[in-house]
Parts: sequence; C-alpha cells; structure tokens
Amino acid sequence: MEVRRPLLLIAVLSAWANPPAASRSIVRSAGPRMMSRASAIQARRSPPVRGFAIREGVQDDIDQLKRQIQEQAEKDATPQVRDPLPPQTKAEIFRACFLVSGLIGSTGVALRKYAGAKLKVSGADAETIRAFTSLEIPDLLHIEPKDVAVMVGVGLAVTALRQLTLKVWEDYQWATDRSNEQVLRPLSMLDLAWVALLPGISEELLFRGALIPAVFPDWRGALIGALTFGVLHNSGGRNLASASFATVAGAAYGASFLATQSLLVPMGAHSLSNFLSAFLWLQSHPEPTLYKPKERKSDVEDDSESSSSSAKEEKPKPVSLKKKIKSQSNKPSSGGFGSS
Repeated sequence: MEVRRPLLLIAVLSAWANPPAASRSIVRSAGPRMMSRASAIQARRSPPVRGFAIREGVQDDIDQLKRQIQEQAEKDATPQVRDPLPPQTKAEIFRACFLVSGLIGSTGVALRKYAGAKLKVSGADAETIRAFTSLEIPDLLHIEPKDVAVMVGVGLAVTALRQLTLKVWEDYQWATDRSNEQVLRPLSMLDLAWVALLPGISEELLFRGALIPAVFPDWRGALIGALTFGVLHNSGGRNLASASFATVAGAAYGASFLATQSLLVPMGAHSLSNFLSAFLWLQSHPEPTLYKPKERKSDVEDDSESSSSSAKEEKPKPVSLKKKIKSQSNKPSSGGFGSS
C-alpha cells in the first residue's frame, strides 16, 4: 500500500497538470470496458425490431412489384381483343353483305331446284315437293298464325342462348367481340336491320330451304345442314366456339323448318336473332375501346420523357393561324355512325 500511494498521487498530479493526455490514457485503459457498457445501455434503450430488416435494394423490388400488379389490374379492367380485325367503313360492310348474301341465295335457288328433281325421282308426294322445294312467292311466304309463334319463340331462344354463352365461354366472347367490332360499329339502327335481314334470308334459303330437301327431308337433313352451317361460321374473325354455337342455332332453325314446313319461319327467326343480338352487343359495348386499350403509366412516363428530351433538342416551329384552321377542318367528324 505504501508503494501504490505515491504512484496514485503522481497520477493525480499529472492529470491535473495535463488533462488531455490524462483523458487519453484513461480512455485507452478503460475503452473496451466502457464500449461494452455503452452498447448494453443502447440495447436496453432501443425499441424491439418487429418483422424483418429490409436490406438495401429490396424496397425498390417491392415498389416495382406493386407497379406491375397495378399495371396488370388496369390491363385486366380494359376491354381488349386479341388480334383485332381492321376497321371497315359502312360502304365496305354493305358491299360485302350484299355480295355474300347474293352468292349464298343464288346457290340456294339452284340447289332447291335440284332438290325438287331428286324428290320427284324418290317418289315423294306433290304436297311434300311443293312445301320443300317450291320457289314461287306464295309458297315461300306461306305461314300460319301458329307458325308466327314458333318463329318468334325460336328467335328469342337463340338470342337468349347466345347471351348465356357469351357469359360462360371466353373464346366465344372473344370471337364475337372481334367480329362485331369490325362489322357493327359503323352502323346505325336502320343499317343494322338490313345487315341482320339479308344473311338471315339467304342463309336459310341455302342451309334449310335447299340443303335439307336435297339430302334428306327429315331430321338427318336438318343435322347435316346445321353441321355445314357451323363449319362455314369458322371464318371471318371467328373460331371453333363460333362454329359450335352456329351448329346449335342451325339445328334449332332446321327443326322449326321441319315442324312448320315453311321457309319463312327459320328466315324470320334467324333475322330476329341477328338483330336482337347485335342490338344487345352495341348496348353493352357503347365505346370502341377494343382498338384503343388504355395506356399504361410506364408508357406515359416514357412518352413524356422522350417528348421532353426531343423538345429540348429541337424547338417546335411556330404555326400560322391559317394552317391551324386548315388542319382542324381536315379532321374526320366522329358523328354520323350509329352508337359509339
């Protein structure tokens, strides 16, 4: 003890004489012990960490994933169509409708004459031959009051079945949207009536009025006519789903023809279903959004960045007032085409 007291006294005096040096020596001697105590105190004071620590860069990945989810949701909410058909003008639609209906109708007339000759050879009675193969206007327009109920009932049933199929069959909905967007969008209600009537008359003249008596004037002919009708509907922007539905609809039209022996019944039912289905589709698709999907935010940002960079590189030239008025007068008007 006697040896340590002088040493302690010397240390105190040196610390009083030179405080910085003394403090440095004290820190060096007591540094590890003080650091351990400080870390323990800090651990007691800091709140507990919940969840997990986000490493550097993970937050950017999370933000990018959120943006992708939002963009996908916007894309799903936007009505789109795969491989849209090119839009057509009203004149082009009517030209194609009259041409195709004329070809189908003339083929039906020729085949109906052949069916009459075949039925005569097979020994069918005159009443059956007249009912199935006559081309005279009074015979074609022959219809009884009860047949009107069959015509309206079949037309409404096919329309209801089409609406149900559109809701439950995605491929059929896509094919219908793809075809209707091209054909129905430019038409008014009066135009729609013509486009519904012409195919209804010509197609029934061929597939029911001529094909059924030409092969078998019974349910076998109706089945063959329905299958042929369905196969030929797998074109013009449509697919196998459209062909399947057309086969079922063709069977219904064929059954109505056999039940009434009046060609006017399937013609009226087909035309009525065409018009109602087209009208309902236009009501449920008031805007032509299939050709104009919504722009994504990322695309808008990229466009804005590119436009800003191009604006910096090249300043726009001033346009005179006369050129502005002339350019506005050359823009096509959006009105005059049915519902849009």
